[in-house]
Amino acid sequence: MSRRPRFIQLPLAGIIFLCVLAVVYQGYLIVLASHIYSELFPGETIVEHQVNENPEAVIRYWTVATMESAIDADQQSGITASSIQQSAPGDISAGKAVKQQGSSPRSGEPNYPLSTVGRVFFTNDAGQNLSCSGTALVSSNRSVVDTAGHCVYWQRSWVHNLIFCPLYDHGASPYGCWAARELEAPSEWIDARPYNFHRDFGMAIVAPNDAGYLTDVVGGAGWAYNQPINQSFSAYGYPAAPPFDGQSRQSCESSSARTWPHGGGTVISIPCNMTGGSSGGPWFIKSGGNWYVDGHNDFISSLQPGHMFSPYYDDTWYAMYDKAQHA
Repeated sequence: MSRRPRFIQLPLAGIIFLCVLAVVYQGYLIVLASHIYSELFPGETIVEHQVNENPEAVIRYWTVATMESAIDADQQSGITASSIQQSAPGDISAGKAVKQQGSSPRSGEPNYPLSTVGRVFFTNDAGQNLSCSGTALVSSNRSVVDTAGHCVYWQRSWVHNLIFCPLYDHGASPYGCWAARELEAPSEWIDARPYNFHRDFGMAIVAPNDAGYLTDVVGGAGWAYNQPINQSFSAYGYPAAPPFDGQSRQSCESSSARTWPHGGGTVISIPCNMTGGSSGGPWFIKSGGNWYVDGHNDFISSLQPGHMFSPYYDDTWYAMYDKAQHA
């Protein structure tokens, strides 16, 4: 005669204990996974800063006179480096190379993709009005500006009153300027030792202005990362230190770049005579008739006179960009 199986029944207290244990164990696994990820990818931690300023008030703050009197951020900060080392071109151990095509402006602006390049203005913690350069990138929120980390965060402080003025020329920007609602930089830049620029990445997420969302109006530049350096680069920016005055866009052309170990990471350089104020301005590479941002003006060094340096755009740069486009 077969016997029916009997199931063990736990008391209610035992069931509750097992449920609590399962929840605690799941939480432990999540924390452990997060720790392992941070150990494997320490450079991909991105710090966000919410801007608690009224965009319209920030735009009003920047009159033509205020813009023209702003000094370049590199002059104020003494941006230069002497710790780069000799290395052979093409020695980067890069991850997967990725490109994203840009988006042309809905406004019909004819100067795309150069319409995405502009001047960045901001106020530092000491109350000084400063300037850099930047680029509007194609993005999900149509509001991302790529620039240098020291143009959004410098000397342990986030900047204030940041605006981006595409197509800036002698105090005028045909579509106006866009004020930042959020700033981002990698934790490696936030915690960097002085004059360590290999993670000098920065982004501003801007609020719409009267003309609309940023990239709807001026377009969004394509971007690229983990790219080879043995290709041509076109650099743009608004240098403000002599012999320039920051009032017009300038450019440099180079047939290739060179890698340098610096600050525990890698930077690249191209021949370029731009000066302070050009920081954050894009380095474009071109492929199949498309332009892609793959670097930016960042610092100069007495060890390589007549050259401009950029952090190498890698997975950390993309992690920052991806967080910015969903902000």
